This record gives sequence, C-alpha cells and structure tokens, in this order.
Amino acid sequence: MDWLIIRRLKCSECKSIHTELPDCLVPHKHYDSEVITGVIEGIVTPDDADSEDYPCEETMKRWLRWFKENKERAEGLLRNTVYRLLDNRDDFLLSGVPLLSKIKELEVRPHWLGYILRVIYNSGNYLVPVW
Repeated sequence: MDWLIIRRLKCSECKSIHTELPDCLVPHKHYDSEVITGVIEGIVTPDDADSEDYPCEETMKRWLRWFKENKERAEGLLRNTVYRLLDNRDDFLLSGVPLLSKIKELEVRPHWLGYILRVIYNSGNYLVPVW
C-alpha cells in the first residue's frame, strides 16, 4: 500500500480551501494516471493479461470516450493557463500550436496525462466526467 500526502491550500484572496492534485491521480477515476495514459495511447489494451489490476474493456472504452470528449476543453484550458503565465501575450494563442501534442513530446511524456490534469485542476478548472 502506498501513502500520498495531498496538500490542502488556503486561498489568500477568497479564503477557500483547495486540494492540490498530484500527477499520479486522475479525478473521478480509480486507476492511476499511468494506466489511463497507457489506455489512451493504445499501449494497454483489453488483450493484455499482464496484470489482474488492469481495467476491464468497458472501463477502457469509457476512458477513451472521456478523453475524446474532453480533448478540446483540455486544450483550451491549457492555452488559457499558458496565456496567463505569459502575461496575456496573444502571439502564443494565435500560433496554432497544439499544446497537448507538444506536452506529449516533452520529458514528461510517460506522465503527460497526469501533468496536464494537474495544471487544469490546480488552476481551478475541471474536465467533464463521462459516465
């Protein structure tokens, strides 16, 4: 069993408490981000019998549908975050560079899903759950 320390932070402006999302967790999911990333990238398939901890085929289909339905929203939220970090520079927004693809190419590659989810959720945004 692994233990995680999850930080809770208090906003200095609105005084509300926020829970910080670590890279290894995905909100509303029972599997870690590495397994979900493997399913999205086609590395983990229903034919894999390597581990009994792997999700069933229906769960994999739900994750693929969740990612497909949230891909544009995630791209927009990442662009918004980068826009704010770059002091509202329009040139980046107009460049047409797909951030999700660029992040996958970086050194965070095996954990790109956890990385983008941490940025999205820790900035106060969310992705829509698919049931």
